[in-house]
Amino acid sequence: MPTCSQPKCGVAVTGACLEGHEQPCPHLVPDRATSGAVPFEPIDAATALAGALRPYRFHSGEKLTVSEASRVMNERAVRMVFCVGAQRAGKTTFLARLGEVFRKGLFRKVRFAGSKTLCAFERATWLATIPSGAVRPDTTRTQRRENDTFLHLRVHPEGEPWCHSDLLISDLAGETFPEAVASREFCAAQRALVRADHLVLFLDCDSLVGNAKRHSEFDNALGFLRQVSVVKHNPEALHVHVVYSRWDYVARHPQRQTHEDFCKLVEGRLTERYRNSFASLKFWRIAARPVELQPTDAEIQDLFSAWLETSPISCEPTINRITHPARDFSAFGEI
Repeated sequence: MPTCSQPKCGVAVTGACLEGHEQPCPHLVPDRATSGAVPFEPIDAATALAGALRPYRFHSGEKLTVSEASRVMNERAVRMVFCVGAQRAGKTTFLARLGEVFRKGLFRKVRFAGSKTLCAFERATWLATIPSGAVRPDTTRTQRRENDTFLHLRVHPEGEPWCHSDLLISDLAGETFPEAVASREFCAAQRALVRADHLVLFLDCDSLVGNAKRHSEFDNALGFLRQVSVVKHNPEALHVHVVYSRWDYVARHPQRQTHEDFCKLVEGRLTERYRNSFASLKFWRIAARPVELQPTDAEIQDLFSAWLETSPISCEPTINRITHPARDFSAFGEI
């Protein structure tokens, strides 16, 4: 409503001019809310729809399911890493330490560029933090229901933020590892293994330093690699990394040299049997959360960098198309 410039005029309240002027009164001040206002124009529905934001899919932050991982792989090239080993071999602890190293900015050549599974990384490291109230650092074990679920990481080389690389990392529950060693059908059903660019096989050094368990640990490694060489569609494109995990059990053992010699014996036999079966076969000594020693962060970084050095597997069709088929449905040799 217009107001009056005269201090005692009540036109804004009563509507009556103090000096009895009829409209238009020379002392009236236009309403600022309406002065210069743009006339209302209805917005066309099609115009509003065209300007709407495109929908964006958010993730819970937990491990990705197979379908969620598939959407990531449909969007961009992805390196798939599959971690496997017996119970308490240190797989989850290794992945938790990987997240910790990124969070602390300790990587030398690689920088963190994002993750769809930050909650899952935090959950893996929770029992190693002071707020958790744990008496000693620990790690939550991977459950059977978590098979074929995936951690996600996006990284870029230092100084090249435009050059992104995406990784999906899956670890097989240790309680199901004996099934993987014994059953070819079980291995073939693991989608992470079928698609994997890198296989990380964990050998528990706590078992290797004990005479009662070392041979079964080695035999399980042989058996699992034998299954992989059979069920993997293209094993010659798979890079295999054998990790002597919890290496501190060897490093601080009174008979360290004896156990290191046994590890070299394992390396020799695995190399002799499988060096021609896979794209590469490398060995690593890693202690992600050692007792009385420092974590082998340099070795962890080198292993992670090895995953990035190779190109992800191409998903091109393996059957050549027939240029002039007799029938359209026989173009790919189906009939």
